[in-house]
Amino acid sequence: MSEERHHGHCLCGAVTVEVSGPLGEISACHCDLCTRWSGSMQMGIEVPRERVRYAGPIRTYASSSFAERAWCETCGTAVWFADTEGENASVLELAPGLFDGFGGANLARVVYADRAPSNLALAGDLERVSKADYEARNLHVEDKP
Repeated sequence: MSEERHHGHCLCGAVTVEVSGPLGEISACHCDLCTRWSGSMQMGIEVPRERVRYAGPIRTYASSSFAERAWCETCGTAVWFADTEGENASVLELAPGLFDGFGGANLARVVYADRAPSNLALAGDLERVSKADYEARNLHVEDKP
């Protein structure tokens, strides 16, 4: 039996992504950094790094002391968000839009759910993690005074 594979690419096709095995769940995030970077809420499909192959003109930006964001240098398409240290450093959160139909991945959780704009509510039976709960368990950037 052949292994499941998912192929994705950026808007211009210069960056390609291949995931071996199943895609993880989609998380949406409403923290200030994710909102600023994505222009709305950030979404990512969680996949172990060792199952991801990518090629093309990818640029990265250290958005904090422990995380980076990546995009296609040619067209600007988001490629991933990833912790570079800590227990989640082994995972890439790939942009769902790289894959047709989000690769069949499902939205499972909303992080910083209590920070979502009041006029933007995601429907469904989703895990909703508050700012306080997320920050109690994960690396995070402190709010500026």
